Amino acid sequence: MKKYLLPVLLFPFLFASCENTWDSDTRDMFKRSCVKTFLDDGIEKEKANKICDCRLEKIMEKHPNFSEAMENLQEIITDPDVKACETME
Repeated sequence: MKKYLLPVLLFPFLFASCENTWDSDTRDMFKRSCVKTFLDDGIEKEKANKICDCRLEKIMEKHPNFSEAMENLQEIITDPDVKACETME
């Protein structure tokens, strides 16, 4: 679901520090934005948290550098491992 991933990834980028790592602030911003996106679409909070934790983990594994992740948004959006997080129970 592209509509969920793009806003979630762009939000932290707008407010990220000059560092390129996934520092705690960047991870927190990603998580808050991701959860809000799912909550706004009617997904229950517990499930939204699980999905967003999964997404963050998958993205950080493949792109340990935040700026690199931002440079590879299209790859992340189409990544089957990231998409699979939405089917978590």
